[in-house]
Amino acid sequence: MILGVHGVLGLKPWIRRAYEDEELEEDTFSLVVKRTMAYGWSSFHAGGPETGRWGHNDAGGDWSQDGRVRQLAWLQVDVPGDPRGQRLPVLPAATVLGDVLHRVGRFQLTGLHTLAPMDLAVDSRADLANAADWFSLAEQAEQGGESGEFTLSVLGTEKADLPGRAAGILASALDRTYGCMTIEASPADDGTARAGLSLPLAGELQTEGLRHGPAFRCGVREWSLDVAAWATEVFIDAVRESGPTGPVLLTVSKMSRPAAA
Repeated sequence: MILGVHGVLGLKPWIRRAYEDEELEEDTFSLVVKRTMAYGWSSFHAGGPETGRWGHNDAGGDWSQDGRVRQLAWLQVDVPGDPRGQRLPVLPAATVLGDVLHRVGRFQLTGLHTLAPMDLAVDSRADLANAADWFSLAEQAEQGGESGEFTLSVLGTEKADLPGRAAGILASALDRTYGCMTIEASPADDGTARAGLSLPLAGELQTEGLRHGPAFRCGVREWSLDVAAWATEVFIDAVRESGPTGPVLLTVSKMSRPAAA
């Protein structure tokens, strides 16, 4: 599984100076390792636990201080087949990356992309019902909360025929949001599906051959990395129910730049 966070990052002043002078000892890779170990989601030494949510492969990010949307942090992990029925660790991976970015500065989230191995996706409907209860507590925009609209796109192999499954995916996704997210079909070529992303995406080699599938316009009461991860999980389960078992690339792209996180 590969997951990447996109947006604009403002490094803390002393970290920015060290980063620009090439004297900063930490980077995305090292901080991802440290944070993953802190949560106990993976081990990096022989004495660590034998079980974990993933095996760490790689991580990186672009912390350029030019005010442009960048692929700020990404990681690539090996997700084991889990007989206990653990769902793909989208939120844990996003949490690690978000922690890293919050540690070094303040960032504006504009997008998220996830390369999901659908053969390891499990039925997540019960977990998604609980997730909807969590997001139902979001503050309404007119009461001071920050509402969000974004485009979520799904890409897969030609054999998966995701465009032909679009109506079923939409219906399944709506069922999994329990009224806490609006979803409607969106033209895949209207520009919004890539507006909040910095290309090329991490995992470019693994996504070679995937073709554009359906895109969906989504509306929520708040905008956050948690929301982007939740939407991704909703559509992973909707795609799973529709049948494809090959890799699927899901992108979340915010239509306008949000306030600083």
